[in-house]
Amino acid sequence: MELRAILFDYGGTLDGPASHWLDRMVGLLREAAVDRPYERVKAAFYAADDAAYAEPAVGAMSLAELMDFHVGRQLAGLGIDDRTLHDHLAAEFVRRSAAALTASRAALGRLAPRYRLGVVSNFYGNVARILADAGIAPLLTVIADSTRVGVMKPDRRIFEHALAALDVAPAYVLHVGDSYERDVCAARALGLRTAWLVADHTRAASRDAAAADLVICSLDELGERLELGRNTPSSAER
Repeated sequence: MELRAILFDYGGTLDGPASHWLDRMVGLLREAAVDRPYERVKAAFYAADDAAYAEPAVGAMSLAELMDFHVGRQLAGLGIDDRTLHDHLAAEFVRRSAAALTASRAALGRLAPRYRLGVVSNFYGNVARILADAGIAPLLTVIADSTRVGVMKPDRRIFEHALAALDVAPAYVLHVGDSYERDVCAARALGLRTAWLVADHTRAASRDAAAADLVICSLDELGERLELGRNTPSSAER
């Protein structure tokens, strides 16, 4: 595919390949031997999510500050008052995210000389702060945070906002994300090329992935696939 720009989701993409925040929190609670039914953990997580979207101060928070806020709301929803557990969960979430962001920065650094890059994320208003702290922001032409833009994926307007900043036609833009509905299908409906980031190729093959031009398990794999495409002669050249 001929590309001039690449857009990336943030959560579950740049900060951990195909790793949804809820799944991460479920895993961290399990590791900490916190025994709560999954549906109760899920309800507490999304209540914390709503609280983060509703709190204006979150829009200026670092990742560590955000997770202190988010984990605090989750534990309150679970009826747990344990500062040691609170600090452990927040710190471990941040540690793993920071490691993933470091890897993503390296991957985007390899792509930046060839493509305009951007981020389109359903987030709390502070994704630009987090990307700046991680050293990724200087590689980007646009950061479209749903709270700042005023609409959330899959609404086409958040993609249109990013495309206008890139000044590249949709057909020459690849969007990379872990949500099949919000990332792949939504971007494809607007005419973008799409890459679906999955945890396991075998699992992805079990469902209809027709809207995805690429199915990948890491951003390193994305770079390899794009490089291979650039170096493979077209039918006209052969």
